[in-house]
Amino acid sequence: MPRFALIALITSLALAACGSTITITLPDGARSSKSALPAGYAKLLSPAEHAFRFSADGEPVRRGGRSERFELRDGDCGGGDCGNPWARAEIREEADTVKARLGQDIWYGWSFHNATIASGTRDASLGTVLGQWKLDGATPAVFRIVQTPLGSGDWSKCDPRVCTPGGAANEDVVVHLDDISTARNWGPAKNSGNICRLFSLDAQRGRWVDIVVNTNFSPDDNGYLRVWVNGQLKCNYYGPLISDAKARKGDVGPSHRRGIFASSTRRFTETRPGAPRPTLIAFYDEFLVGETRGDVDTAAREKSSARPKD
Repeated sequence: MPRFALIALITSLALAACGSTITITLPDGARSSKSALPAGYAKLLSPAEHAFRFSADGEPVRRGGRSERFELRDGDCGGGDCGNPWARAEIREEADTVKARLGQDIWYGWSFHNATIASGTRDASLGTVLGQWKLDGATPAVFRIVQTPLGSGDWSKCDPRVCTPGGAANEDVVVHLDDISTARNWGPAKNSGNICRLFSLDAQRGRWVDIVVNTNFSPDDNGYLRVWVNGQLKCNYYGPLISDAKARKGDVGPSHRRGIFASSTRRFTETRPGAPRPTLIAFYDEFLVGETRGDVDTAAREKSSARPKD
């Protein structure tokens, strides 16, 4: 019997004798504890055991020994989600660990692996969010990385002061400035706040996508948001990111959320009555926050032989 399995068995037997049982998380990620989460994060309205765990042997890992696995199934809900047309398998950065500050430069980097999420048309859309940055309260996200229906938006006519030009028609994962577009009523001329295309979920199925974000969460024209995908600059926005009303609440920046968030299930339910929603599975790895690109860029860290996050 392997050494770690023997330790797990002995520990489980000992605790069972005391009327308690636990699940051991092995160092190779072969098995995850029900409560195991990344440091500084908590589950967000995602009570299902399958909503989050660390990867098992044979599952995708970008670097190191394990990745984060998220799964959203039909019928999953928790808290206020259960009475609304949305559902999630998502974790949230806890308030006392947030490093972002309004108006200050900050870098994020991570790798994303799409296992089962398909591109689709508007009638099947779930508005699947794959990452978002939010201030406290039930308010629009400052920005979010979201799946849009194929063919949606008018990218050729979008105001170039807002939208980054380029991108292919099948690139359905985009950056959406939710808060500022809502506050300023951005319409079709500003693509309703969808400011850049990042990549295609179908084209990248089964592959790791390396993402780097540089921003400063500013409420004025000094703001910026730049996003690189696999080393290519895909988003290059300069301008406000946070509405004035939100900025007055304090200088602590938005907390980060990642996983799978079906932000609107109504259209799917209406066009497919009685049909189960598809099971959505994705992996994340090497999520880092830093002061420079070198602190967070997965590919650059790999090239320099920097230690994996785990």
